[in-house]
Amino acid sequence: MANVIKKLSLSRRTFLRGSSAAIALPWLDAMVPALGRAPKGPIRSVFVFAPNGQKMDDWTPKDEGRTWSMTALLKPLESLRAHFDVLSSLAIDAGRPHGDGPGDHARAASTYLTCMHPRKTGGADIHVGVSIDQVIAAHVGKHTRFPSLELGTEGGRKGGVCDSGYSCAYSNNISWRAPSAPVAKETRPRAVFGRLFGTSSSDPSSFDPKAEERRRRQAQSVLDSAWADAKRLRGKLGGSDRAKLDDYLASIREVEQRTRKLREETHSADIPRDFFDHGDGSRFKDRLRLFYDLIALALQTDSTRTVTFMLGRAGSSRSYRFLGVPEGHHYLSHHGGNPAKLAKIKKINRFHVEQFARFLTRLAKIEDGDSNLLHRSMIVYGSGIGDGNRHDHMDVPVLLAGHANGRIATGKHVRYARHTPMANLYLRMLEALDIETGKFADSTGPLAI
Repeated sequence: MANVIKKLSLSRRTFLRGSSAAIALPWLDAMVPALGRAPKGPIRSVFVFAPNGQKMDDWTPKDEGRTWSMTALLKPLESLRAHFDVLSSLAIDAGRPHGDGPGDHARAASTYLTCMHPRKTGGADIHVGVSIDQVIAAHVGKHTRFPSLELGTEGGRKGGVCDSGYSCAYSNNISWRAPSAPVAKETRPRAVFGRLFGTSSSDPSSFDPKAEERRRRQAQSVLDSAWADAKRLRGKLGGSDRAKLDDYLASIREVEQRTRKLREETHSADIPRDFFDHGDGSRFKDRLRLFYDLIALALQTDSTRTVTFMLGRAGSSRSYRFLGVPEGHHYLSHHGGNPAKLAKIKKINRFHVEQFARFLTRLAKIEDGDSNLLHRSMIVYGSGIGDGNRHDHMDVPVLLAGHANGRIATGKHVRYARHTPMANLYLRMLEALDIETGKFADSTGPLAI
């Protein structure tokens, strides 16, 4: 059987195809060239944005180095502490007013990945900067089906003003392809699944809701469509690869079933705004996990190497009744030191970290050549605001998870000099990717990690 594996020599770009499916494969041993060694896998970059900041005293460790004590908000990450850094005192100076007055939430989102000050306007003359994810995508995107994926749990208005004279474009997007061109995020899990597995096209508009609806009525999975191709390939694989393929296809089927269940609960092809706030809001948890699992599948299949994910739009007013928090998130972030509000903010912040921990754990379990996806990745989790009550942009919460193929040593809490630019972190990430730019936004040099 070992000889069969060597002779097969699959391409990394092999797809299982059917009448309505194009399913990219995960890394298999059969993709190693005959008598060769597994090539070093590519580095993936993921950027997660949490709205309304954090309860910083429960976020920031008191001690530094590798012996730091886990804080209340970071406790869900305890088992993963060797795989991430807590980076304190990083600043996004561009988020400050600079004479523009209110609008901190719009600036928090628009500067999170650009580190550039947005033009205060509610018209078409929006302008901020190119975001770090799009700088990366411009260099590595040609190697994958999708140069980048932009995802989020909330849509928001496409036009008009959303925050104190700032265009809604600033509040609703963290990814910017050009200073005046945000990259719209996808908020429908079914559309993301359709792009990844239901079409062979890399065109974001190629998702066909009518075709998906036909499959749903016929109770047909994308795997049913590609089953004959999968069966043929499976017969050519060795035992280890067969097990990997079976596990992978099972995970696709499970995610597809959850996607359909979530969709059917809406009784509509399109999820209405704030639908997941109805009742106790618990379906939002299912939807959030589904997005993280779709990101994992996209990375596992090397469909993209760059992902942005907004847990909520800037200034999100989502309520979390299932956590015992009926008030809106944004309202609570203006806590004024009220102990009851602070306790509820802590619940929301911790819930988000719990879901992030689940995501990292999943990546750590996914094989990628001779390593795993967490080892192959750089994952930023944070916000463009520190304390939501003070609208503080000069000490923002930041985690950096993953090892970038061994180029980043994790497991530390690092406290930098006051007002160290967040852009320095992004410059360090570019360095790990061998992308030479010399400077990014207001960077002063690659961050020492």
